[in-house]
Amino acid sequence: MLFLEWLKKAKEKCCFGSRYRFDEKLGGLHGEVWMFLREASTSRLLQEYHCRNIIVNSASILIARLLKDSREPDAGISYLAVGTGDPSWDKQNPPAPTNIQTALENEIARKAFTTEDVSFVDPDTGEHVTTPTNVVDYEATFAETEAVGPIVEMGLFGGDATDMPDSGTEINYRTFPVINKSSSMTLSIIIRITS
Repeated sequence: MLFLEWLKKAKEKCCFGSRYRFDEKLGGLHGEVWMFLREASTSRLLQEYHCRNIIVNSASILIARLLKDSREPDAGISYLAVGTGDPSWDKQNPPAPTNIQTALENEIARKAFTTEDVSFVDPDTGEHVTTPTNVVDYEATFAETEAVGPIVEMGLFGGDATDMPDSGTEINYRTFPVINKSSSMTLSIIIRITS
């Protein structure tokens, strides 16, 4: 209660000759996605896709939880999920992603990240580094028998996410023209989040 009163008064006061600006934002989360569909037996590249990513509104809830308590038991981004979207969608031209999404429309597979799958990225060189930076890559590969079907959506999940579909807090969401993955193909996805 005291903080809210202070905040109310602070909006009217000056600090060192400058007004407080509560609407300013520093940086901002954004992301990119790379997808590579390959023939499993030869590793021949069949399809490649690159696009910007949509950070959804619920990502800020997970960030706030982590900022409040570093001992938060359900922490960080832990899964990548893919789906076939709503059955009524045009698979070649699915609806544009929005930041209000909280789950995939029709999740068919999800992959947990290991420590080897997540890396800091040097923003100048694009190389993976061990020193923390404001850029993180998440990499996952769905093997031949995983995520088989017409894939048109994907998202990162964290917080209390498990291997169960639709669990956890969604961090980002992306729709894209269909990637028809068969049981003789692998699908590798790299998601880069920059803060």
